Amino acid sequence: MSLIRWREGLWALLVLVAAAVLACGLADVFTFLIEPPTYAVGHRLVLLGSLAFAGAAVWAWLRRGPRWVTVLTALPAVVVGGLALQFDDGTWGVLAGYFLIPAALIAMLVELLNPYDAGRRPRIMQR
Repeated sequence: MSLIRWREGLWALLVLVAAAVLACGLADVFTFLIEPPTYAVGHRLVLLGSLAFAGAAVWAWLRRGPRWVTVLTALPAVVVGGLALQFDDGTWGVLAGYFLIPAALIAMLVELLNPYDAGRRPRIMQR
């Protein structure tokens, strides 16, 4: 067994980059009363982060990992990205991002610490 799992590491890096880009974008679009001057850039960052999360979810699905990892990785793309496209102000997206970005990061960490072999059962359990 190799200690370096490049595919899982690159997937985890994609999830981390997606989380960072999405969080930065949500910070730029958050507003109470007036639209901030960086709103357009933040909106683009939210959409780019959502696209990166969607790519990470497809990659997790193609790796045949557990379904819950795929779903938790896809939720920020679907919910936060969908809210960014549907509503002009970013308040609902920020509130959804508070819960969904950490959930995706936790799923990524659990997948890295307990890798699955072709979606069947954990390698740790095999003899």
